[in-house]
Amino acid sequence: AAQADGFISALPDGYDTEVGEQGLTLSGGQRQRIALARAILTDPRLLLLDDATSAVDARVEHEIHEALRGVMAGRTTLLIAHRRSTLALADRIAVLDGGRLSDFGTHDELQERSALYRRLLTDPDELGGVERDPVAELARDNGHARDNGHAQENGRGPDRGRAAGNGHAPGGEHGASTRSARAVRSARTAAAESGGRDLEAELDAEAEMESEPVSAKRRVVDGITPELWRRAGDRSGSSAAEVAGAAGPDGSRPTAAAAAGPGIAGALAGMPATPELLAKVAALPPATDTPDVDEEQAVRPEREYGLRRLLRGFGRPLLFALLLLAVDAGAGLLLPVLIRHGIDDGVQRLALGAVWAASVLALLVVLAQWAAQIASTRMMGRTGERILYNLRVKIFAQLQRLGLDYYERELTGRIMTRMTTDVDALSTFLQTGLVTAVVSVFTFFGILIALVVLDLQLALVVLATLPLLVVGTVFFRRQSVKAYELARERVSAVNADLQENVAGMRVVQAFRREHLGVRRFTERSDGYRRARVRGQWLISVYFPFVQLLSSVAAAAVLLVGAGRVNGGTLTAGALVAYLLYIELFFAPVQQLSQVFDGYQQATVSLRRIQELLREPTSTALAARPREVRSLRGEIVFDDVSFRYATEDPASGESGEALSGVRLRIPAGQTVAFVGETGAGKSTLVKLVARYYDPTSGAVRVDGTDLRELDLAGYRHRLGVVPQEPYLFPGTVRDAIAYGRPDATDAEVEAAARAVGAHDMVASLDGGYLHEVSERGRNLSAGQRQLIALARAELVAPDVLLLDEATAALDLATEGLVNQATDRLAGRRTTLVVAHRLTTAARADRVVVMDHGRVVEDGTHEELLAAGGRYAKLWRTFAGEPETAGV
Repeated sequence: AAQADGFISALPDGYDTEVGEQGLTLSGGQRQRIALARAILTDPRLLLLDDATSAVDARVEHEIHEALRGVMAGRTTLLIAHRRSTLALADRIAVLDGGRLSDFGTHDELQERSALYRRLLTDPDELGGVERDPVAELARDNGHARDNGHAQENGRGPDRGRAAGNGHAPGGEHGASTRSARAVRSARTAAAESGGRDLEAELDAEAEMESEPVSAKRRVVDGITPELWRRAGDRSGSSAAEVAGAAGPDGSRPTAAAAAGPGIAGALAGMPATPELLAKVAALPPATDTPDVDEEQAVRPEREYGLRRLLRGFGRPLLFALLLLAVDAGAGLLLPVLIRHGIDDGVQRLALGAVWAASVLALLVVLAQWAAQIASTRMMGRTGERILYNLRVKIFAQLQRLGLDYYERELTGRIMTRMTTDVDALSTFLQTGLVTAVVSVFTFFGILIALVVLDLQLALVVLATLPLLVVGTVFFRRQSVKAYELARERVSAVNADLQENVAGMRVVQAFRREHLGVRRFTERSDGYRRARVRGQWLISVYFPFVQLLSSVAAAAVLLVGAGRVNGGTLTAGALVAYLLYIELFFAPVQQLSQVFDGYQQATVSLRRIQELLREPTSTALAARPREVRSLRGEIVFDDVSFRYATEDPASGESGEALSGVRLRIPAGQTVAFVGETGAGKSTLVKLVARYYDPTSGAVRVDGTDLRELDLAGYRHRLGVVPQEPYLFPGTVRDAIAYGRPDATDAEVEAAARAVGAHDMVASLDGGYLHEVSERGRNLSAGQRQLIALARAELVAPDVLLLDEATAALDLATEGLVNQATDRLAGRRTTLVVAHRLTTAARADRVVVMDHGRVVEDGTHEELLAAGGRYAKLWRTFAGEPETAGV
């Protein structure tokens, strides 16, 4: 019913194929069909479909809808519909507006009486398009944004190839799909001039009832609209001039992270900075508490990275800390000698001066030891933090370099464990364990020498316990390494399970899988607990064993030493010093045993970090990359083939996402890629963005292989608008300026105006300072897409990549986004992945993909006239009957 069996059977292992975290190895349409099959499999009495076919092509959508009619029979079904074709499945339709039920009825009833319903199903171009914004025009003329030249003085939309028909039923109301696009556009314009005027008048009447003023009526000061640059709590407290003056000297503003909240702090933050305040800030001394790390060296890739590389560049502070630790250990060794002197030369001889001398010297030694411990702890702490800062930067830089294939096969939780748990284990060892270990080693060998020098016979008694100590330590080390490695692997699985469960919580709750999620998490947590318990058991056996050896050695020395003191061959002071040395001798062993737990964890962590740093990137940098300042935008696919790294070449399946693609796209042309889900459309766009490199062949831009270009410079000339845009937490301004953080407020607002997003921003509480949550969850899909388009406009790209930017939008919002896309495309080379054929019809050229190959190539009109795959998709999309003989 979900039309998923065909592509699943074609996967390397069929239904047993691993799809990776969040199904990243599948296309958007494939993921949607699997989700639909998952819902149908539960045989629900109540079926909820949230635009379940937005990412599939027209033919597959038609087949799914036909199957759904049978599935929905006898079930209560709630549909969230953005496509008119989806509405055909519904018995009744509810129209929502502003969180309220605006109208309810059948399609015909709503079409007759609801202006809002008709607007939602009408391409805004039919209402005369979007009027030109004089403020945006002026800003673009001043260089704030590129004038793409597609808006027309008569208020109509851009003069590009448009989809035929009314909204999402192209050709359905204005004739057959074989008509030319110009004829269809003329018919649509005529319809707009007649029936469209009535709809416009009705909508204008509704707009007059709204209390919020239109954003175009707001006053513009220095290229910005002051009312839209205040926080919600400050809108009534400051004048426009104060708001305009709150910006920095270059017109830029602090990011959301630096902005103050409501209340007194927020009011003060909204006040303009006075010259006196700016002068005082400029007079502040520069910050000196910096990591003092060579960041260029830190971000440089290194295949061989071990402890020596980790500590490279920190030799001087480490050497100084080592000297302080030697002072600490040496002071500890002197105390028993001074006590022996005080007993033998002072107490036994009743010489008070010798006792005082020994006491004063002991006090000085203790003070020196205390000072050395303070200095070494501070030195090791600061140096350890610098080392870890360097390591974190190196790990993060490596994660930025790795290709998408790594993230498609590696769980996010495991990656996070590298940056958190593994680095924390190294941090604990470097800052505390390493100090204890060095002091303990110095102390151990220093005492061993002292024992031999003081009395060889008693030294042999102590050394008799060493073989048992060595055997026990070797056993503990081997077993604990296995336990710690197992524990680290299992905690990674726990973190990954937690992260994926939280990310998919809506699906978990929808399918009532909470108990299974708890059971799985409990099993993985129990596995981690058992691995840790194994390690703790080894500790509980080993540490008491060392303490037992210490007690046995002390008892043996006391037994032998007492006899020698009685015989006069050993002084009482020497015996007391010897017993103190024995306690100090085994104390370092115990401390080393305790440190060994942290050392083993740090060793395992460093090994796992080494594996990450040695991971090769699938998009390696060129040995001598060519600098990229600008691009003309000519793109050539030269016999390109591509296979995803997750596919197994030995499986017997071809598994190629692309095969022998030859294509030339002239500079400035807009090309739409269409085809069934999984045909390779998005893969082509990803190759142009160089998220991957071709398995064979080459992708060339302006005649140069992408692998020869400076990757960062090349991507800086690209604008990417994905199907599901990712917005980071912050303000709307931060989201738009993500690619250019130094952009001024005027440039940000001009970019929003250029793509038609300004009115949407004006409707938000706080305007450009409206807080955006993680992934933009507090915004609608259309709002996120408009912000993503404004973000791309602000960077002024030479090549624009649009991966089905309107798949999840209603018709009215789709029209706005399409108009924004047309403005953004301008004279740029634009590649569009299209599932909605209205998007493809707007392009200069349409390329039809099938199983990784180009099967048709031409303009919208040419492909319709050819009567091939595209024409068939168009007829299905338009709801027209099949033509015999085609």
